[in-house]
Amino acid sequence: MLAASSHAATMVTGPALRPPTGITRGAHDARHGITEFKLKNGLSVLLAERHAAPVVTVMLLYKVGSRNEAVGYTGATHFLEHMMFRGSAKFDPSKHTGIDDILKPVGGINNATTWYDRTSYFEVLPAQDLDLALNFEADRMRHLLLREGDRKSEMTVVRNELERSENDPRMVLETQLFATAYQEHPYHHPTIGWRSDVEGVPTERLRQFYHEFYYPNNASLLIIGDINQNTALQLVEKNFGQISPSPKAIPKVYTK
Repeated sequence: MLAASSHAATMVTGPALRPPTGITRGAHDARHGITEFKLKNGLSVLLAERHAAPVVTVMLLYKVGSRNEAVGYTGATHFLEHMMFRGSAKFDPSKHTGIDDILKPVGGINNATTWYDRTSYFEVLPAQDLDLALNFEADRMRHLLLREGDRKSEMTVVRNELERSENDPRMVLETQLFATAYQEHPYHHPTIGWRSDVEGVPTERLRQFYHEFYYPNNASLLIIGDINQNTALQLVEKNFGQISPSPKAIPKVYTK
């Protein structure tokens, strides 16, 4: 959804645009040039044309974070952030078809971040290659491989991140502060998870978590850069339009 800014931007009717079939047009922030759309499967899409340079940034934000975890699988969101780069049905680094394999030849970059309330994945690449990023993000939304060997390998990487935090006094203080301040709410747990959960979480538990939250109706797609809105929407529909929404309601955090 469009967030209110400190300038109290007014939502008004934007420039004439007829979205492809299956996409509805929502609010338009005239001050910042952001228009909202929604696919019939629930995916929220925010578009912003910026023609200063021939590049585009794509971010897929999932409304899931460490607050959606519990003891036994704390750190699952962050662990899955790592696993999302280890291979999907069409894009598999072991076959030299991973995201780096397809982005580096065109000069693209990518990364991801995890926090308490969300996870975000993004790519920056030449505007004419927008379809590459959309195709990749659509595939790993529902077709992640989640192989046991990848989990074992990636666990050591995640644990190394955790150990670096344990060597940072500020991070140690923050972890202990949150664990003391939040007794019942899952903000109690560090985003990276507790060590025993990072080391011991089964692949099947990560797969269950993935199948609970990673759907178009639990995500927002942001595209900003040197784009034509009509063309961008057509590419969004082509890549994401056939993905089904979650078969069950997305689990809610009801603990206060």
